[in-house]
Amino acid sequence: MSKYHLSIILVLLTFITALPAWGEPLSEPADSGKLVAVNKLAEGYFYKNPDSAILLCYQALSIAKQSGIATETAKAHNNLAKAYYIKGSFFESLLHTDSSLAIIKDINYPTGLANAVNMRGLVYLGQDRFDDAIEEFKKALIINIRSKDSSRMAVNYFNIGLCQGDLQKFDSAFQNLGMALWLARKNKNGHLTQMSLNRIGELNYNAKNYEQALVFYDSALYFKDYQDDWEKSFAYSGKAQTLYELRQYEAALNNAQQSFYLARKLNVKWDIERAAQILSKCYAALGNYKEGYHYKDIARSYRDSLLNEKKDNNINYLHLQEKKSENAELETEIEVNKQVIKRNRLVIVLGSLFSMVLVALLLLLKQNIGQKRILNRVLEERNEEITRQKEKLLSINQVKDRILSVIGHDLRSPFTSVIQAMELLRSGVLEEADRDFIFENFHRQVISVSELINNLLVWAVSLQSGVATPAEKVDLTATTEKIFSLYRAAAGQKKQVLKHQCDKEVLVTAAPTHVQIILQNIISNAIKFTPDQGLIEVKYSFEADYTAIHICDTGTGMTEKKLEQLFQASGRVISQTGTNEEAGTGLGLLLIKQFIDENGGRIVVKSQVGKGSEFIVYFKPYNEPELLSATGTIA
Repeated sequence: MSKYHLSIILVLLTFITALPAWGEPLSEPADSGKLVAVNKLAEGYFYKNPDSAILLCYQALSIAKQSGIATETAKAHNNLAKAYYIKGSFFESLLHTDSSLAIIKDINYPTGLANAVNMRGLVYLGQDRFDDAIEEFKKALIINIRSKDSSRMAVNYFNIGLCQGDLQKFDSAFQNLGMALWLARKNKNGHLTQMSLNRIGELNYNAKNYEQALVFYDSALYFKDYQDDWEKSFAYSGKAQTLYELRQYEAALNNAQQSFYLARKLNVKWDIERAAQILSKCYAALGNYKEGYHYKDIARSYRDSLLNEKKDNNINYLHLQEKKSENAELETEIEVNKQVIKRNRLVIVLGSLFSMVLVALLLLLKQNIGQKRILNRVLEERNEEITRQKEKLLSINQVKDRILSVIGHDLRSPFTSVIQAMELLRSGVLEEADRDFIFENFHRQVISVSELINNLLVWAVSLQSGVATPAEKVDLTATTEKIFSLYRAAAGQKKQVLKHQCDKEVLVTAAPTHVQIILQNIISNAIKFTPDQGLIEVKYSFEADYTAIHICDTGTGMTEKKLEQLFQASGRVISQTGTNEEAGTGLGLLLIKQFIDENGGRIVVKSQVGKGSEFIVYFKPYNEPELLSATGTIA
């Protein structure tokens, strides 16, 4: 046997002997303060806001699962079960109870076990299965007696008394609830004390001891050490039903209203239905049948809802029982497998033969892993190549879309002017002087359109080849005059004045094609959105770092909302027809913003509805390059 194989066997044997004893729980991380705090916070919201408690419980459950802390995971499940029980969602409550029990079975956690068993009893209680509930509560009580946990014992006595009260076993119920009250006071458990006072009051009411019932309800309401809206709602409704039986209808009504308000605030259906039913009876007794009917209708609505939920819970319970039966079979099978694994583990520790087989399997596994790594590497390379090709195709499509949108947008208006001139010539109604003038304009427009097409094609080729359009010296005045010559016919159709305020060259540094497209789009839009006999004016201003061109019009203007969308959207969202129903694509402004950014400039838009707009485009000024003298110094 080689040294390599021998070393692997020794490592395996060391690992096996270092494992914890069979069935011994793994140690939990020490730093679980955050998890404990979240669970505690959730417990504080149970009776104040069950929905918030559920959210916090799920957060605690997520942290517990990630941390691998079994006790806090079980606790989070049990807290979820309790929160869902308070909301009346018994099916979800039972699911989380069973999840908690499944975890607790494998660890030594008697408190969690008692809580989970008690929780299952509460679910049975909510389903009116009182005898089954009592059995679960007694199991929990035995666990807590062994653990000498008098605080949890008080809870068990309370729940047993609750079930016995529903079964009309008043003597036993009074005894167990009295024990719960005594232990709660001993442990200074204010919440359980208030609950016990309420339930003893309810027992006295059911036993028709009305005066005694009022004493306990008042004790719960005015208990100074602890107050809970849920228990206050119960106490108010209990006091209301007792006062109703004593024919003190006004007092009963006041207490029922208090109960109804708190129940609605907590959104607890059972308490809302109970309070509404008492209110209905009180209003009817006082002769206010309208309000009586109103609250009777509310009570009926919530009663129907509770009945439907109860039916759903019963159906879900049957499904759960079927699932539990299947799980029981699986658990039996798992238990058998555990025994087999235990025996195999002993064989592994004592037998070197199995270790050698295991080493052989590990070597084979290592070989397989190596092959899988090679295959995975090949697949990753192919995926990367596919991704690169996909990105390249997307880039090509984007370039194509930009080319088509620019050409389609910027050639529409010049060709429209050419077509209009041709139609005037074909009509034969023009005088010779008018025809000469149109021919002259027609010639200039065709030359300008040809130049525009050449510029657009050069720009399109540069986009497709991936070469950036170089920045150079651009004369804004000359470019503006060229664009005005293209649109004079369109402006003339609307009897608009094109005014260009400049008597010298205005030079900037930018891509010429970009500048022409920017100005052409803005001037085209100004003509489009300016009514007949309007004014489109171009002027300039100068700053230290920028040279600005101002395109002003007396058009329709834009709203604040439109200004916000101006360079953020395209298509139908931003496009609209001009004053003479001229169509647009909504692409021009996006192209303007893109080209201005690419040339290191910026754009500012000012507009008022009904008064017009002003587009101010800032370009970098052109600076003449400094020439070097023959000696290498700057001249």
